[in-house]
Amino acid sequence: MVLRNLIIMLFLFSLAVLTYDSLPYFHFSVYRPVAMFPMFAASFLLLFCDFRFRPGDLFFIAFVIYSIGHSLVAAIGYEDAGSSLKHVITLLFGLSMYRVSVYIAEETKTDPALKGWIAKSLLIGFIPPVAIGFIQLMDALVIHSGFSLPLTGLFSEKVYRGRIQLLSGEPSWGAIHMLSGGILMFYLFKQGFRKHLVLLIGTAVLLVLSFSAYAYSVLLTALLIYVLITSKNRGKMLLVLAACVLVVGVGVPFLLEAFHVSGYFTDRFQFDFNSLIKTDNSFFIRVVFPAIGFLEFAHHPLFGVGGGFYYRDFAELLLKNFNDGLVFKEVHDLVFDTPEMATSRNLLSKVFAEEGLIGAALFFGFMISALRSAGASPYAKFAFALCVSLVMNFDSYSFVNFWLLIGFIRGGFFNEQPAAVAVGSVMQRMKGMKRIA
Repeated sequence: MVLRNLIIMLFLFSLAVLTYDSLPYFHFSVYRPVAMFPMFAASFLLLFCDFRFRPGDLFFIAFVIYSIGHSLVAAIGYEDAGSSLKHVITLLFGLSMYRVSVYIAEETKTDPALKGWIAKSLLIGFIPPVAIGFIQLMDALVIHSGFSLPLTGLFSEKVYRGRIQLLSGEPSWGAIHMLSGGILMFYLFKQGFRKHLVLLIGTAVLLVLSFSAYAYSVLLTALLIYVLITSKNRGKMLLVLAACVLVVGVGVPFLLEAFHVSGYFTDRFQFDFNSLIKTDNSFFIRVVFPAIGFLEFAHHPLFGVGGGFYYRDFAELLLKNFNDGLVFKEVHDLVFDTPEMATSRNLLSKVFAEEGLIGAALFFGFMISALRSAGASPYAKFAFALCVSLVMNFDSYSFVNFWLLIGFIRGGFFNEQPAAVAVGSVMQRMKGMKRIA
């Protein structure tokens, strides 16, 4: 019982620090989420518990074993053990976060009070970033003085003037937290945790007024995937998708004009993609770098280039096919100065480029098993669709939000609880756990 409660507390702490992904006090990586460390510690403690992987997890275990072995072999040929080591570490962190999330989800089925603690931890985790998000919003739309920048700088190494980034290192990362946290808030609200309604509304407002093309793209893609994988309420969801497209295509440009918002990110809502790929550094990277990954896959279709070695063919393929991008300083520096820092910016592209058909088959076998675990739950299916779309601009295996949602799906967190479970019993268990803690 003590070990179980310690694992739960570590997990709850990771939820409470979910949005802190680029603190200026740590410099081991660009993406450095605090949440992955308590998750890793909890995963270590799981070794002493009676936890077993689920049958469909064999695909994921096989993928991890193949990817690590393949990367180590490739490192010998490339004489680059460092890139392989970084790849292995992120993969092991991903595996750890997945195991813990599955375990916690399974525990909520036998101990419904645990959902109450998750709800509380989510409030602790999202009230500060949402509050700071509104301060950033006020600064960006009304005051225009930049007074929020020093405050944001306490939590993030890189601060964007006039952007909604919450406590994150990037505005797009802030959008990731709002989307993944939003589905959890909505589900918990529907489960009877009414305090989440105000926070959910605040998160939704920030998401719309963030004017993040990435956030809108992820949401629209998730809605489209959800429509494709479900037959229940498909007509209603098509209407929701159409409404969201209307908001992004018409409403957002109107709001930009009404609030007199200007900046590099506002040009994206003119939807001139030919111009954007020539003038917008971020747009170029998000489109071209994944494309290079698939070109690498075409050159190495069976095994790929090896885990952690996307960068090996990067400079050559970019110069050959996308040399117009050299006008951007970041692209130029990656090609000529630090090519080993190049990443695919897309997890699906990374899997195909680095692992080839063999690794991709294993990874997508695992994803299919996760989809099957969603069953008839609309929340689980939308969480799955969100996971698939979130990785459009993220390629790290230590992606906390991805493993959190996938683990919750696989562990049955979104499944309906038996009707016999009474609220009074739930509250009694929460009090009991509080005394133990």
